Amino acid sequence: MNTELNTSLIDNEVILFYVDHTSRFQRNTGIQRCVRCLARAFHEIGISLQPVVWNRQFGYLEPANEEQRLHLAKWNGPSPNQWADGSVPSADGLINAGWLIIAELVSGPYNPTSDDFVRVAMLNDLSLAWLFHDAIPWRLPFLYGNKAFSASQAHCAYMEGLANFELVLANSQNTANHLREFWREKRIFPKGNLLSIPLAEEFPGKDRSLPTDEGDIVLCVGSLEPRKNHCALIKALADLVFKERWPDDIVLVLVGWPNDREVVALVERALKLCLPLRWESQADDALLEKLYRDSLFCIFPSIEEGFGLPVAESLWHHRSCICSQNGAISELASGGGCLTVDTTNWHELRDALERLLIDKNLRNELQNQITKRPVRLWQNVAFDWFKAISESKLANT
Repeated sequence: MNTELNTSLIDNEVILFYVDHTSRFQRNTGIQRCVRCLARAFHEIGISLQPVVWNRQFGYLEPANEEQRLHLAKWNGPSPNQWADGSVPSADGLINAGWLIIAELVSGPYNPTSDDFVRVAMLNDLSLAWLFHDAIPWRLPFLYGNKAFSASQAHCAYMEGLANFELVLANSQNTANHLREFWREKRIFPKGNLLSIPLAEEFPGKDRSLPTDEGDIVLCVGSLEPRKNHCALIKALADLVFKERWPDDIVLVLVGWPNDREVVALVERALKLCLPLRWESQADDALLEKLYRDSLFCIFPSIEEGFGLPVAESLWHHRSCICSQNGAISELASGGGCLTVDTTNWHELRDALERLLIDKNLRNELQNQITKRPVRLWQNVAFDWFKAISESKLANT
């Protein structure tokens, strides 16, 4: 890949990079991983970024402080001294910039509104580029339980606000289509462009694992919440164990933070029943990489995603993955290496698990598909973002 870029297209200005939630959140979820990986990739291709956060007291952007920069460096994030103003924020505040990139989800209470960003953009003469992750709270509010109404309302306000800005970059074609559908339904006419730029298949900072047909675990990565569909997965596991069709030497390992009490309670009950199950709630990248290397294959039973990073990272580690046949995940799976099913049907999850557990030829076929498919890196994503920002700037000059 050519990383020699003509940065004069954006007047050699520093790009402001919004890191408000990621700079203080103590987990590395998919969105946080995306923010860190995209920032790191921009640095690697030679684009200068200044990390910025929202000052809630006074309602403006300010540079991330030293502690926040150190936190951003965790989980393979960019080193503190890689930022345009180094590891310590500039005494002059915001560096002169033409663009602000927002790769986080900015929705709900205590977050700035689209009107706040319009005001800040006008005050600082900024254009804004947003990463749109998904429309799930609008499309499937029932997945959020007793928070369904508030989650949907907040997300709708966020999606409406995106129409006010120069550039929205969706993480999949499916997600872009959902945003267009929402705007049409609400009779909203966007100000700028909506493009689809898929995320990467790269596990940051690590070499790819070698293909193998050995492993003593089946790996499932995803926060413990209803949308990730652990309930159906545990049903499938329990049925295979009860019917003595689950191998004695294989353990299902769940990796994910406890984001929903009911799902956590379900997992804890399954552990008490002595199912061949393990839950890693505090896995860092080193442990996660080891689990990928120890896995025979992976499973990601999520009902809906904007992109599906665990599927991508499974493929990066040369591990086949059982996943959804629908939506954005099907876009990712179409390149090969995945066994797709209707993940809302636990019987299909069960049958897919059994097939991959017993059918070595199928596992080898999926491994070969992974080896042959092209790999999309985070540098590719950053380059595509830079190109979209540059073309948007040129179109408006």
